[in-house]
Amino acid sequence: MKNQKKSFIWLIIFLVGFPQISETIYTPSLSELASYYQVTGNQIQQTLSMYFVGFAIGVFLWGILSDFIGRKVSMLIGIVVYIVGSFLCLHAVDFQALLLARFIQALGAAVGSNVSQTILRDTYSDKERISVFSKISAVLAFSPAIGPLLGSVVVSIWDISMLFKLLILIGSIALLWSISSLEETLDFQAKPHYNLKNIAGNILADRTFWVLGGLIGTINGIIFSYYGEAPFIFIEQLDFSLIEYGSIGFLVALASFCGARFCKTISTKYSNQYVLNTGNFVFLLGTCTYLLDVFFLSEWRFAFIIILLLSVFVIMFGITCMLPICLSNALMQHKPYLGIAGAVLGLYYYAIVGSITWVTSYFHSSSFLTFPLLLLFWFVVNSGLIALNRK
Repeated sequence: MKNQKKSFIWLIIFLVGFPQISETIYTPSLSELASYYQVTGNQIQQTLSMYFVGFAIGVFLWGILSDFIGRKVSMLIGIVVYIVGSFLCLHAVDFQALLLARFIQALGAAVGSNVSQTILRDTYSDKERISVFSKISAVLAFSPAIGPLLGSVVVSIWDISMLFKLLILIGSIALLWSISSLEETLDFQAKPHYNLKNIAGNILADRTFWVLGGLIGTINGIIFSYYGEAPFIFIEQLDFSLIEYGSIGFLVALASFCGARFCKTISTKYSNQYVLNTGNFVFLLGTCTYLLDVFFLSEWRFAFIIILLLSVFVIMFGITCMLPICLSNALMQHKPYLGIAGAVLGLYYYAIVGSITWVTSYFHSSSFLTFPLLLLFWFVVNSGLIALNRK
């Protein structure tokens, strides 16, 4: 039984992780893609925003379907859509075709994030969930790191097209593993008749849902905005090689791992509100360090890079410390219709992620100052949401 649980957790980790790898694997090649499709850096970053538009719609679609046709069937259909989207990315002949292909790819990839979380909520009790989400968050911290490093290595050896071939392979593995090992967790016999009007009323009235969902959105938006900006900061402006840039991902992963583990440790001793405030304060410290680095050390390359990497570590530690609390508690009041509630939650917070990545792409510039100023703004937003959670 213990081995079965471990196998189940690793399958869920893979299903939640492959959409993140899909998003970050080609970020080292953003500059090269911009040149290939003859578009600007601002425009190529729109592929990140388009990905999250597709993702937001996908989590809504698969979440609702999973309450009607089951978790496993929804998962399998979504993975097939993801494979089709990856195939279209491989054969995109122009920038508009790439945007459409990324949308379809994300639409399918969303099933891994949304339905996997619903399966966990089906499977584990309230007390077990924070621990499980913390463990998964700690391991998943390395999936965004694997993406840039893997993308850097693949492009260095082959070319950009090999990235999309690799994503097709990853999707195929997810499909075969799910067919063979994923069990249905929806109890069709106990499934109630849904009154959508009542469900909508309950969700609209639940402040915790909107506050924690907003925090999930800003946290993920910050993470993926970083992955959109980082290639231009480190590769174009600081002259990092592709492999050097890819290696930075492990620093981010370590920070995320430590943040998730720290959350697991202090959440047993302190209130959720305390954990959220602590994580947000650490995020502020990292952002202020980033700003001071830009103002005072930008002329000294070595010192500037060291403090920049330190600030990125602190920023990621802070925001990932908050994430397990938000994920675990956002749907506490909606257990009878987790799939539908999870669909609305996913649509809500991935719309925020898409908005944040779009804002980042809109303000993208060659200045080192732009990104930390945006981070400072998101700290203020987080602080407001956390304050609302306390009331």
